[in-house]
Amino acid sequence: MLRERGFWLMVLWLLLIGEPMTRPGLPPTEDGVIHAYRVLEMHRLWKAGIFYPRWTPDLVFGLGVPLFHFNGPLFPWLGAAGIWLGFPLELGVKIPLAGLLILGSAGVYGLARLWGLSERAALIAGLAFASAPFRIRELYWQGDFPQYLALSLLPWAMFALHRALRGSRWSWRFAAAGAIALLPLSHNISAMLSAPLLAGYTIGVLGVEGLSMRRLRMGLQIAALGIGMAAFFVVPAIADRPLVHLDRLLQGEYDFRKHFLDPGSLFSLPPLYDDRLGNRRLILTLGLHQILLALPAAGWLVRRRCHGSEGHRQRVLVIGCGGALAGMIWMMLPASQPVWERIPLLAYAEFPWRWLGLAALPIAMMIGLAVDCVPHRWHGPWTLLTAGVLIGGSLGLLYNGGTPVRLLYPTLADLHTYERRHRYPGLISVGELLPRWVSGEIEGSPLEEAYRAGEEPMRLDPGSLPPGSTVQTISRRALDQQYLIYLPVSGDLRFYVLAFPGWTVRVDGRPVPTWVEAQAGWLRAEVPAGLHEVQLRFEPLLIWRLLEFFSAGLAISGAWRLAFGIRFRSIRISSVRVGLLRLIPSLVSRGWIAWRAWPVSERAVLLLGSVALLSQAPYRLWAWTRVPLDRPLGAQAHLRVDYAGQVRLVGYRMEPLGVAPGEQARLILWWRPLRMMETQYSVYVHVYPLIGEPHPTFQSDHMHPADVPTNAWDPERMYQDVHFLRVPEGAEPGLYRIRVGLYERLNPGRRLQLDGSGDDGFELPLALVITRPVAPLARPVTFGEKIHLVGLEAPLEVRAGVPWSIWLAFEALNRLETDYTVFVHVVDEEGRVGSQRDLWQPTSRWPTRVVVPVSVQLDGLPRPGRYTLRIGWYAWPEMTHLLPDSSAVSGPFYTHPVVIIAR
Repeated sequence: MLRERGFWLMVLWLLLIGEPMTRPGLPPTEDGVIHAYRVLEMHRLWKAGIFYPRWTPDLVFGLGVPLFHFNGPLFPWLGAAGIWLGFPLELGVKIPLAGLLILGSAGVYGLARLWGLSERAALIAGLAFASAPFRIRELYWQGDFPQYLALSLLPWAMFALHRALRGSRWSWRFAAAGAIALLPLSHNISAMLSAPLLAGYTIGVLGVEGLSMRRLRMGLQIAALGIGMAAFFVVPAIADRPLVHLDRLLQGEYDFRKHFLDPGSLFSLPPLYDDRLGNRRLILTLGLHQILLALPAAGWLVRRRCHGSEGHRQRVLVIGCGGALAGMIWMMLPASQPVWERIPLLAYAEFPWRWLGLAALPIAMMIGLAVDCVPHRWHGPWTLLTAGVLIGGSLGLLYNGGTPVRLLYPTLADLHTYERRHRYPGLISVGELLPRWVSGEIEGSPLEEAYRAGEEPMRLDPGSLPPGSTVQTISRRALDQQYLIYLPVSGDLRFYVLAFPGWTVRVDGRPVPTWVEAQAGWLRAEVPAGLHEVQLRFEPLLIWRLLEFFSAGLAISGAWRLAFGIRFRSIRISSVRVGLLRLIPSLVSRGWIAWRAWPVSERAVLLLGSVALLSQAPYRLWAWTRVPLDRPLGAQAHLRVDYAGQVRLVGYRMEPLGVAPGEQARLILWWRPLRMMETQYSVYVHVYPLIGEPHPTFQSDHMHPADVPTNAWDPERMYQDVHFLRVPEGAEPGLYRIRVGLYERLNPGRRLQLDGSGDDGFELPLALVITRPVAPLARPVTFGEKIHLVGLEAPLEVRAGVPWSIWLAFEALNRLETDYTVFVHVVDEEGRVGSQRDLWQPTSRWPTRVVVPVSVQLDGLPRPGRYTLRIGWYAWPEMTHLLPDSSAVSGPFYTHPVVIIAR
């Protein structure tokens, strides 16, 4: 594989996907910082001499949590190794990620070659796997790095399993078992979901290589060895579930029933540009472009042979990939809910869309197959086209665009600050790994002061000692502390650790009974009176140790057998001795000869990839198509309204602009933070009558606008905040103004003031119209090509001397810059005005093409008779009239033909 041009061309194109990682800082992902701090904790425990810590003592503000007892330690191991080599934390995280980007695609490349695909097809398969929308989302947006690691190892588990079943070498059996063992150590959920995929792949390999009892036994042996090598982690993680709050992962927002996808989302295109939204919708798609590129692979089902490949093997691969893909798609749809409810442990996967990560593998193989299925003369152009589409299709996800997170040399005190700021004590989602006896939220601990001073905290609570006691610290280590204590009377001592199996208290070398403090979950122990040496220590249980020895024994015995099965060959040093002056011309000459022997298509792939990489073409194209800050897409109006120099209202959209009582309107606000904010603010939307008393008729409040706490808002992003305004049944028809502002979540009386004016809110330029039905005119009347009269509702008879009213319905044809006054004159047959009303209207705030109802109250008519209505518009004080259209001209007004009789 390493000797093939296709592999190195694939690596060149993969550098385009990995280029964002060369920029300073970590991408501002959802979970990336969490995993970076887990790496920090792992490295801290390595320095304490603990390679595999089941208990992480510095999390939860120093109280500890059994993080790596339930979550795979492999990615923190890789990151800690980078720090151990001298890299800062962010590089310790990014270097393994860059390696995993290439590792996963190299595994897919090897799989493709194993199934008989050409180098070009394998190149495209590896590139398709790396550029799958879910894979790029994990890398640059979600930041679930352990899941990314597991899915990068999966192709290698299949590759080694295939080689083991094809031959009989122990090395491949051991490699397959090792890769299977590493899956749960990376991400236990991904390992669980990968199990049926590995089983199905084994069946497919047996169908191609031939079914035999020897191969069946070999497959079972590999599975048993892999599970055995991971048993030290897998068995306790499953058996000890009742000790923690894992049931929280089955409730609320983590209930899998809330996260099924619809076919429209699954087969949609990923975004092709950066919309700058900090709360953009989850991009959960297979990628329509990848599905379309995979379709030609179906040609293997109807052709007996395609040029240059064996038809039978590829047909089996197409059927296997298609069947696996169909099964995974079904598992993401609501129809699969009964399966999720009945299979044990599957509900802990939380999100059915996790199958997207595994689905990237069969799609990638089918995209590679499609290259070999097109006619031979189109191989080169199809390869170039496919590579370009794959990179272009990932453009909207490739660069995050938010403020990078700089984590060079953070401290444990910084970790605690992150836990508090983001409400992630223990670096876990909902406290699911807190011991079962801990109730409520943990918002701090007495140990934080010692962490801020850079000291190992003293976990014995001095306040729990009886009066007259003395204590002297003998040693303080991460999971082992010793004290010399004098107690005048026996005492019930408290230790600042969350009780969990493994924590022991010894008095003068003998263990004493311990118990749990109610609600807080702290460890307590009874110590007799006198002078004693007290030790607090975390000691793994015997069963844990036995499982660790068992797994280590399997790994060592397998490695021992592998080592003694290798045949070593001596290498003559003289055979590789080449002078430097002769080496360079030799390499240049050989490279040119090789270049001349390359097909034109491979030269094009190399040149195009090199030019794109050196010119940073993907970044330039992304930056060119990026939505500017302060110009959100979809806004009806763009604004620049600043609140106390902290946050800016940059746009809004109301739909619909006219609603009837009992219905609701959707108001979308776009906010942009001007700087990082420490305070959490909430947003209010108040709706008032445009004319009349300034009391809110109805309102909407968001505790966390855009569903993201404001102290987590990124100044490089905009946040889309959606409000639903339900109009009360008794609301009066007419125009209403909308006022928006922010106030402190914990102190609602404190509102942010507008820069310049000092007001505590801003009124949106357009008004909301609460509508009512008004009898339509047979033909609308136009005033000055600006306003339509579309409806009029008036009584046919009135009583003379009694006040009465009419309803008019108008519509602005375009946005009006001036406020106009509407007049209504009631005239008798001799042209005398019997009653009239002039009403100023805020027409500059009318929405266009929305019917605005206007109520006109009229005085009683002076005498009985027959009357008609004259309606018109003018601008005050210029008295410039808006003339009605020619069909209704009888003056600067419209005369309604219906006669009103006064009796």
